[in-house]
Amino acid sequence: YNTLQSYHYRLFDMASNNSAIQINKSATNESPPIINQDPSNTSFDEEKTEARVHSLIEEYTENYSELTDRPVKEALEDLATFRTSSFDQQAIIVRELFTNVLEAKPRARKAVGHLLDAALNEDILSTEAFLSGFKMIVEAAPDYAIDILLIWQYIGEIIGAFIGAPTSNMSLLKPILECVPDDKSKQLFQFIMQYATEFSSRSRIQNFWQSSGFTLNDLIKSDLIDSSFSNEYDWLFDTPEVESPAPQSKESNSPRADPQLVKLFKSVNDQSTTVTDPEIITYIREHMDPNEKFYIRNIVLSYLEACLINRDPHKKIQEDIAKKRMTILNAIIEHKPEAEIQAVYAIQNFVNKLEHPPKMARLLFDIFYDEECVSEDAFFEWLKHPDQSETEGHAVVEMSTKDFFTWLQQAETEVEEGEEEEGN
Repeated sequence: YNTLQSYHYRLFDMASNNSAIQINKSATNESPPIINQDPSNTSFDEEKTEARVHSLIEEYTENYSELTDRPVKEALEDLATFRTSSFDQQAIIVRELFTNVLEAKPRARKAVGHLLDAALNEDILSTEAFLSGFKMIVEAAPDYAIDILLIWQYIGEIIGAFIGAPTSNMSLLKPILECVPDDKSKQLFQFIMQYATEFSSRSRIQNFWQSSGFTLNDLIKSDLIDSSFSNEYDWLFDTPEVESPAPQSKESNSPRADPQLVKLFKSVNDQSTTVTDPEIITYIREHMDPNEKFYIRNIVLSYLEACLINRDPHKKIQEDIAKKRMTILNAIIEHKPEAEIQAVYAIQNFVNKLEHPPKMARLLFDIFYDEECVSEDAFFEWLKHPDQSETEGHAVVEMSTKDFFTWLQQAETEVEEGEEEEGN
């Protein structure tokens, strides 16, 4: 954030000298929303606006979760308290939303993409102000690139989350790319589509793309489009697969273990087989869809099923399997916050299904934490912001893991006290 602050005043002068960006209505197919709740309220303090956005982002990105829209709603309410109808102020807000997360974790950039979608959808920020603020970021990108080598990837990550949001923003892709230098537009387009499909789904992006009526030539200069690039995006023009085929079985709407994956996980102690971790990871990537709602949970449930020793009335976890195959979960979860949270919910689902065997939840929490598969942030997210659609078994698991969270808090306090002593 400090790296970026030095450019702000120069950028605002540049933006003020430029006329407001006009949106090509044939590209957007709709008139931009007009923000005019209080036309007389156009005064603002730029430094105070920057400080308010910085404070908003800190709280919002800390609380952001895909499991609930509450953090987005709270951020919108906060934003509405200080944004005015001033075009310049709204553009600065957009600029600050970008700059505050360019050097943050990927989760924060995804969160800002979703917040921008919601702010435009709720008419809290105008489309013209969004594009003007984005243009400021683009104009500063060469300066940012000195310290942030992956600047275009990070911008693409934010716009990808924005494009892949439930509200279709695909029509804005043309004016967005028109703000970008020709030598960067192709690269940015690739990042945007990569993250849009990662954060949403390929079929949804296909639908958005085909509804927009775009061709690649509408967005990228023809001399930059070669056969390799065209082939890479042929899928945009294919018939989208139906995401939710009907009728759906109840089973497909709930997390479940994959029987073959359970066998593969169990094979660690089978002397007659030599199934390696990479082979299991290959099976997962070839047979399981990462765009499925319960992708992570299904994998973790398969792993837990493989670790279970079920000898009625006793049910317990076989710790040697649990620890030996944890490298596979680490490779799939990759420290992604949302994936980590889904892993915790998988433990909740699993233990609840077994009717809460004594100490099992605590043991699994310990293993997942000790093996660095789930971070303390993810555990506390599960504890403090439970998904309202996942309440079954949550309270019982919470009670049985109370000592675990007490230990985490004590450890965190000791670390903080140690850092303070070193500082003194």
